[in-house]
Amino acid sequence: MKKILKNARFFYILLILISALALFLRADMYVFNRPFWFDEAALAINVLDNSFPALFKELSYFQSAPPMFLFETKVLISLFGDSERVFRFIPFLASLLSLPLFYAFSRYFLSNPFSRLSALFLFAINTNLIFYSGEFKPYALDVFALISFLLLIFIFKFKKPLLCGILFALMLWYSYASGIAALCVILVLLSLVIKTKKHKKELGLFILPQALNFVFFALHLGSIEKTREFMGVLWSYGYIAPDFSNFFTLLLDNVFYIFHPYKFILPQYPYFLPLLFSLLCIFGAVTLLRANRFKFYILIMPYFALLALSFLKIYPYYDRMTLFLTPVFIILFVRAFEFIFKKRFGVFVFFALVIFSIYPVITSQKVMKNLPSQDLYTFLKLKENYKKGDIVILNQTSLPQFLYYGRRYSFTPQCVRVEKMQRSADEYLMLLNTLDKDKNYWFMVSSVKFPDVLDTREVIEFWGADRVKFKHYNKRKSDLYYVGK
Repeated sequence: MKKILKNARFFYILLILISALALFLRADMYVFNRPFWFDEAALAINVLDNSFPALFKELSYFQSAPPMFLFETKVLISLFGDSERVFRFIPFLASLLSLPLFYAFSRYFLSNPFSRLSALFLFAINTNLIFYSGEFKPYALDVFALISFLLLIFIFKFKKPLLCGILFALMLWYSYASGIAALCVILVLLSLVIKTKKHKKELGLFILPQALNFVFFALHLGSIEKTREFMGVLWSYGYIAPDFSNFFTLLLDNVFYIFHPYKFILPQYPYFLPLLFSLLCIFGAVTLLRANRFKFYILIMPYFALLALSFLKIYPYYDRMTLFLTPVFIILFVRAFEFIFKKRFGVFVFFALVIFSIYPVITSQKVMKNLPSQDLYTFLKLKENYKKGDIVILNQTSLPQFLYYGRRYSFTPQCVRVEKMQRSADEYLMLLNTLDKDKNYWFMVSSVKFPDVLDTREVIEFWGADRVKFKHYNKRKSDLYYVGK
């Protein structure tokens, strides 16, 4: 009896320590408060400049985000001001709430308590989950939505179907990726109803609010069609080719993205670890399929749905767009170890995993802090050196940051020009040659790149080389050029 109590006490101490570590890593990034980069500044300007109803329509600056996420952010900034931390509060809160939800969710797949601790530890230290907990984008909400949806199904299954259906419908306005999870849950439950010929009424009540909601959501999607087309081009490299020629590369890249902290281990063999992790996840999936088909389909279906949507060129299988699948892969990864070690999965395996993770976790946290947006530095350098009569020339990828920080620092130059994105160096050089040579110019060039768009740096450097004064600040980041008399 004393041994059982001692083991339980040790387990709860570790649980508290892991939870504290997760909180610290996320709070560390949130408090660090790196400057906004293009996407964040662009979303922030949309929230600041648009009315509440306009947030449900097409956004400016090539942006797309769930409207209720933006709606509630606008409420927050109206109450607490428009600082970066206020904009980032909802993703930060969603990331914190995901931690206990993930642990509760893991209990349905991992029987060994130290397996669940291992899964929670991997979730706690995940670089991308930490990074997007402190970014004004909806990816942390995507993770929260997936865990919440799947956990609700295990808790209620066919109980309280109308309430679950309403919650599923509402979440779609906070997380676009939640639509994938909702569709998969409906398909799994439908197959179960067909097989057992039970719970038809409950399934109907579950689907009803989601079907009604989708009518309004389809209208919303129609209103942002141009943005969706642009995003399709931007993320085109994340679509699976018709002949599946890029599938293996996408698979390994995305597995490594999900297990990002370990990117800093064995860099000389870039595909060794992702291949190993992929095999372990596949093995974990096989063990789950043999043990419980219902759990297998609930957990795995969002991944296969994503593959299908990527093949159909609807949703990309790449990078942060797949962040919501992180809980799925972590559980499969740990389940493979649990099966291999069986009842021997205990303190030794857990601490081996912790020791293996120390270096990548510390390195990842440092790298994230050393990669803040350089746009604020560039903006402040411009504000410091700007003189009355100077002309500020922005490209479209530096405009949102300039507008946001211009408000924050009360800097409004008299003459500001915004150039459209250029695709030809010759055309851009001709445009520069039309500028009045008796004027002084400041060029802000963001580090953000769009597909098939000209990097104007070399053209500006060529054009400004023969002027009396030519200065270049913040080279090869978010550049600032001064070209004058």
